[in-house]
Amino acid sequence: MKRAVALAVPAAMALSLSIAAPIAARAQTDTFTDGQTRSIEKIVKDYLVSHPEILLEVQDAFEKKAEAKRGEATRSRMPEFYKSLSGLKSELAPLTIGQGDVTLVEFFDYNCGYCRHALPEVVKLLDADKKVKVVFMEYPILSQGSADASKVALAAAKQGKYFEFHKAMFAAGRANKESALKVAEQIGLDMEKVKADSASPETEALVAKIGEIGKRMFVDGTPTFVVGDKVTPGAADYDALKKVVEDTRKDGCKACAEAASAPGAKDEKKS
Repeated sequence: MKRAVALAVPAAMALSLSIAAPIAARAQTDTFTDGQTRSIEKIVKDYLVSHPEILLEVQDAFEKKAEAKRGEATRSRMPEFYKSLSGLKSELAPLTIGQGDVTLVEFFDYNCGYCRHALPEVVKLLDADKKVKVVFMEYPILSQGSADASKVALAAAKQGKYFEFHKAMFAAGRANKESALKVAEQIGLDMEKVKADSASPETEALVAKIGEIGKRMFVDGTPTFVVGDKVTPGAADYDALKKVVEDTRKDGCKACAEAASAPGAKDEKKS
């Protein structure tokens, strides 16, 4: 019910503006009298009251159009995305699991329930397809606790236990500094080093760089998966992930090729 109201308000405003604008323009040329204008406004109001479902139709059409434009903008930035990944290759290496010809990139947040549900699907893909690799992009957008957990995760990466920490952190429940440090201790990390590394400028800088890449790709929710030329927002299951990987393996990645051929780009063959 709240969603319907939330959708109806902007839709009503948009519809009212779309109808009121031509009326006002014509009224300015004396096409309509004041009385005629008031009559038209009443007709519009009465129609909306009698047919409120049109507000949802208008909102749906608006959202589809906006999503299409957003998708087009995202696709145009894919080569830049892969060029950025290549530029951070050494820094992202500890966050990369598996070896293969197709790369799956996941933007995630440790406090994201959908990310938690998606993790077993990603692990299943890694187990089933030895020719795929996954780059986990620390993208803490939900809370300060998420940001603190991400910093501890990057500290764990420096001790070669990133993926172990990653899985344990999601299993621990709510993510914050306290729970992240507890997980780090449970998996046997050097805690003095963890505390120092998680607070280092280098760690802060990497989180910021990943955040900027996500923003440039219009990632405003987690999880968001990028494979080849396709961006998949939301929790994807094993079958969906497998399909996009297989499609990329078969069709290649145009954005990857474009990024690799750009001046100054490092070698980045397929994805």
